[in-house]
Amino acid sequence: MTLRARPVARRKGRAGWDSGDRRNSLINLGFFLAIGVSVLILVGYAAWSWYDDHYGAAATVDGTTINKDQLRNRIKIEQFGLDYIASRINTLMAQGKIDSATGQQQLQLISQRQDQIVGITLERLIDNQLQGKLAGDKGITVSDAEIDQELAKRATTDEERHVWMIEVEPAADAVTGEVTDEAKRTALGDAQRALARLKNGESWDDVAKTVSTSGNAPQAGDIGWVSKDSGYDEAFMNAVFSTDVNKPTDVITGDDGVYRIGRYTEVEAASVDGTFQDQIEGAGIALADYRTAVKGDVLRSKLSDQVVADLSAPSKQRHVLEIFLPTPNASQAGVTEGGVKVRQIVFAPNDSTVDTPPDTDPAWAKAKADAEAAYNELKLHPEKFDEMARAMSDERSGKLTGGKQPWYYPGSTVDPTFRQAILDPNLKPGDLIAPVKSTFAWHVIQFMRGTGDGDKAFLTTLKGTLSNEAAFRRAAINNSEGKEAKDGGDLGWIASGQESDTIDAAIFATAVGSVSDVVSVSDGTSEDGQYLFMVLAEEQRDATPEQIKIFKSNGFDTWYTRQKAAAKIDRFIVSQSTTG
Repeated sequence: MTLRARPVARRKGRAGWDSGDRRNSLINLGFFLAIGVSVLILVGYAAWSWYDDHYGAAATVDGTTINKDQLRNRIKIEQFGLDYIASRINTLMAQGKIDSATGQQQLQLISQRQDQIVGITLERLIDNQLQGKLAGDKGITVSDAEIDQELAKRATTDEERHVWMIEVEPAADAVTGEVTDEAKRTALGDAQRALARLKNGESWDDVAKTVSTSGNAPQAGDIGWVSKDSGYDEAFMNAVFSTDVNKPTDVITGDDGVYRIGRYTEVEAASVDGTFQDQIEGAGIALADYRTAVKGDVLRSKLSDQVVADLSAPSKQRHVLEIFLPTPNASQAGVTEGGVKVRQIVFAPNDSTVDTPPDTDPAWAKAKADAEAAYNELKLHPEKFDEMARAMSDERSGKLTGGKQPWYYPGSTVDPTFRQAILDPNLKPGDLIAPVKSTFAWHVIQFMRGTGDGDKAFLTTLKGTLSNEAAFRRAAINNSEGKEAKDGGDLGWIASGQESDTIDAAIFATAVGSVSDVVSVSDGTSEDGQYLFMVLAEEQRDATPEQIKIFKSNGFDTWYTRQKAAAKIDRFIVSQSTTG
């Protein structure tokens, strides 16, 4: 019997798992799923892009986000402000109140700010955020009434007067750049005589053109149309706005030491731009957003006033001595290794380093004799060098510096005989050099030091020898190049916030009766160089008028720079194009 396998018949209408139809269905399903996923990705990306473009971080301040919409809105406000000022400048030029050159210069400055508007605006938003927190910590708030007052101020053009000024600036010494008391008395006398001429009926034009030392003297001192708070010397502007038309003021001594006489010939009353808020809204700016920006500016002003008041209040101050060594001028011709620092007393024939007589003139013999006498005195009493240089030297700068010279190098352009004498490799600190004759004088020279390991290393070594106040004062007289060197480096009483951050920190971190570590300053807030400080005493004291003036000038900026440096600030916008 033969067995056969029974064939299996597939039923019609039922596909197997490996059929072509099933494969096509799965492929189509996968395709549609891929499209769906892609669409979802695109939609998600678009949503994320929209969100990031509007609410993404432009910056963060201590964890608080400033988003891109806030930045865009503030840019509109800043741009409106610049456009508004530009419009007023163009109006003033059209009215002839400012000349075209001045107006175009101001418009150019506005254009430069527009080119940098993103960076400027972002910093303002950062400052608004941080200053808001700092103000809150001090209990400072801003009311709606204060915002309204500031809005009214911005819509107001202040009273302006056409002002003329005669100014007499005391002449500075051509060598030292210092203004002496004698120069001040001379300048004051010139100004007082000019005022007398005006009161005696001489024309303003004649007096201004013959007396004023200002660059606008040929224009009779015309400074144009200005408001009271235009930035000119405060005392001068107060006087001009307190006098009658065409009546000269008294002689006013400015904060800068310049003597001024003023008058005005025309007045234009203050005016209010009634369309100011309409212009804001016309620029596409929500008034609420503009008020928020104004609030930040008012808050900064109130915070500044509070900081200055805090700094000016009675506080612990320190009596400080200083030794200061300026950084050598790296651009000086011939700067190399092997430099030397010396001080000298100059004995010039006829006491003049300018009009040098022939070698046969008897004045040379007298200068030599004076130099030898001084040299012999100094061999017995070397501690008198500074005193004798200030009293006897015919070098004008010597009377201010005690004869201390800038660094000299083998390549320095100085008298060859003088250079050879001071570059003798056998010289040691404190050595006196016998009188040296140059082409214009006899010189008594003391070698101070060579470049060695630098000024910082020198002061570090010097610090170890300063055991008491007397030693520090002697070292300041002999080494310091600060203007207080002749007084033993005595800076007087120093309040916190009076000096730059670096110096302030060093002074108030040093124990009373001690000497600070060497302080290097190279951040532009003070003259670059190396410092040593000795703190003599600490006591509660009232701020002096000079200290208050410093606080008003830069106290807030110094304080706020410190606060901003301590904050955690991240900036994510680096160019205008990144704001969309």
